[in-house]
Amino acid sequence: MPPRPLAGDGFATGILDRLRDWRADPRAGVAGLVIVALLVGFVWYRMGIAGGSDDPAPTAESGAADPAASDPAATDPASDVDAPGGAAPASEVVTVHVAGAVTTPGVMELPGGSRVIDAVEAAGGGLPEADLDRLNLAAPLADGQRIDVQRVGDPPPVADPASGTGGSAPAGDGTTAPGLVNVNTATPAELETLPGIGPTLAEAIIDERERRGGFRSVNELRDVRGIGEQRFADIKDLVTV
Repeated sequence: MPPRPLAGDGFATGILDRLRDWRADPRAGVAGLVIVALLVGFVWYRMGIAGGSDDPAPTAESGAADPAASDPAATDPASDVDAPGGAAPASEVVTVHVAGAVTTPGVMELPGGSRVIDAVEAAGGGLPEADLDRLNLAAPLADGQRIDVQRVGDPPPVADPASGTGGSAPAGDGTTAPGLVNVNTATPAELETLPGIGPTLAEAIIDERERRGGFRSVNELRDVRGIGEQRFADIKDLVTV
């Protein structure tokens, strides 16, 4: 008596029959190729994501570019800082003579870029009777400058030909005419002793003086910007050339 086939054998035989039918059907081959292509694409996509996530982020040890390291100025805060206000180098000095109503008058050496107030303070400051309002304390110092600190009630300083600072000019009879300001040699501080002349007009007078190479007549002050007829009338008897 032949052996009876097992239940599983019938199932396997049915599967094999189905496979033979699919192999014989061209549509089944196309479907299989599509399935294989989809599987390959999915695997490739997953491998790409995994590979990209494994790349380490650039660090300082891996040689990543550091803008601060490539630019020395970026690591030195002082490298871009210019001297404030275009001040002269610290090694440059100016020598000035501070005279008049100060504690210790005399010749002073100060750093380049110093102001009149610095010279007055270097001389110990003004005495109680000093009239510091006659000076432009904010004016920059020039080498060889004389700063005369007057007392309250003193007349304008007399010119000193050796100092070149101006102040007053010789009169026609060969004597010194006190109180006249020589506009060709006067400093800004001396010009500011004139009525109605402040720091701005004093600088305008000096600019016009330099442009002309010196005033030849007091009347040429009318050409200075800011000096009208009334202001000229107030100062014309107090100045000379």
